Amino acid sequence: MDESATNSGNSGRNNPGEQTRGTVLIVDDDVNDAAAARRMIEKSSSKLLARTLHSGEELISCLQGEREYSDRTEFPYSTFILLDLKMSGMDGFDVLCWLRHHPPHGYVPVIVLTGLGEVQMAVRASALGARSSLNKPLQAQDLENLVQKLQQWLELVCAPFSASSR
Repeated sequence: MDESATNSGNSGRNNPGEQTRGTVLIVDDDVNDAAAARRMIEKSSSKLLARTLHSGEELISCLQGEREYSDRTEFPYSTFILLDLKMSGMDGFDVLCWLRHHPPHGYVPVIVLTGLGEVQMAVRASALGARSSLNKPLQAQDLENLVQKLQQWLELVCAPFSASSR
């Protein structure tokens, strides 16, 4: 785990009194791409906590709450996963297969990152359970649109729970 996984949610993430409503795990073996995605998400939303991981194996450890990820206060369970398909070791397709065979982890929405024009990769990822895809390099506007949709989804999902707890 790199420093960004530990510190990604600390600078400018939340305003005082504002509660985080979801955690986005960004899984990309390119440290610069992962950091750029994290910055874009944090800039787009104060309610989403962004964490960066750099391998499929690290994602699985995080989802299962193993080793350094066992403290769910520090590492809340993921609400969404932004997953690069082309990684060394366990690639994005391997991760999607693992998720599919390991409920409840397979219910976490996954948005995959593909290269421009790699339509067949996006189709294959969709068949394995990915909800959507974004082209790399990420464009700020595309990620902002995604964050808006994620926030709308969270509002719908969280509204019944927050209303019943009053």
